[in-house]
Amino acid sequence: MQEDFTQVMEIWKKDLEKAWLQLPKPFRSDHSVRRTLQCHLYGQLQKTGFRIVADYMPPRIADRPIDLIAVSDNHQIEYALCIDTVVTLAAVKSLSSFEAANKAIFTTGHLLKKVQESRFFLKDDILHLHLQPFEKSM
Repeated sequence: MQEDFTQVMEIWKKDLEKAWLQLPKPFRSDHSVRRTLQCHLYGQLQKTGFRIVADYMPPRIADRPIDLIAVSDNHQIEYALCIDTVVTLAAVKSLSSFEAANKAIFTTGHLLKKVQESRFFLKDDILHLHLQPFEKSM
């Protein structure tokens, strides 16, 4: 795993936590949080200069699309990112089904124990970052 990719993802993690905190409390359903974070991440990826594709469905995979991919001019996938409550087998299978320079899963689950247990599915080339905006003051 590239060290600079990990550093960039840590910065994006903090930005995503701030975006989550800005959501008014009555509008924080799991689905709304996930989609809002996906939109925020889309903006972050646009700054990389790559072409961004949402809900990319890899070939031979029918379970789960990749939330966002960033594609270079020569059609190489540079970033492949998913957002889930916990690390799911479907997300790992989707991310593992193609080559990409950088792969990550952001999790949003409130039960840290469940999130940690779900890490069982992770592969070495997939970075996991857990968002916890309510656990610390920003």
